[in-house]
Amino acid sequence: MIEPNVIQSTKLRVASIHILWVCVGLIWPVLYVIAIHPADHIGGFFKVFFALCALVGGAFALSEGRRTLRIFNAPGGWKVTIDAGRLKWDTAIPCDNLPMDIELKDIAKAQRLETLSTGKDSDGEYTETRERFELYLTDDRVLTFDRSTAGINPHRVFLELAKHGIRYELWSQDLTKGSVNTSKIFQSVY
Repeated sequence: MIEPNVIQSTKLRVASIHILWVCVGLIWPVLYVIAIHPADHIGGFFKVFFALCALVGGAFALSEGRRTLRIFNAPGGWKVTIDAGRLKWDTAIPCDNLPMDIELKDIAKAQRLETLSTGKDSDGEYTETRERFELYLTDDRVLTFDRSTAGINPHRVFLELAKHGIRYELWSQDLTKGSVNTSKIFQSVY
């Protein structure tokens, strides 16, 4: 009997990005309380501006804090089990296409699409990369996975599927400014 492959993720790992955003959101309120509000040399207009920034930052931190608490209070966990005939992907918080329990024979292929696009910020233009993970089924359905809501990196799961004989393809698409060819281009198979 083949030993099942198990990939797990802890609640702390899943909540880590939300914890980071809570800290970022708290910067303005803490800055306002410690440095701006008590300072007598700062004019009223600027104090009001910084107070509004503190309110927005506090609201953002509260929103991310609620998401963090939801993750820690959710029963269950994030776990993928791949054995000789099934893919079982459990999530503590259900999202699009997850949790799932599917037979490996029903999976046609797995695919990762890396899309390059041009972004712009105060320093100018830059190239950003986005990833989209898709599972193609034999009945022509396509299941799409988002890394942040899946709880486990789909790339790790797809690599394990490749070990069980399921084709895992990497494609890229260049949508940057001035790109001549914007079609999807096959890169490699894992």
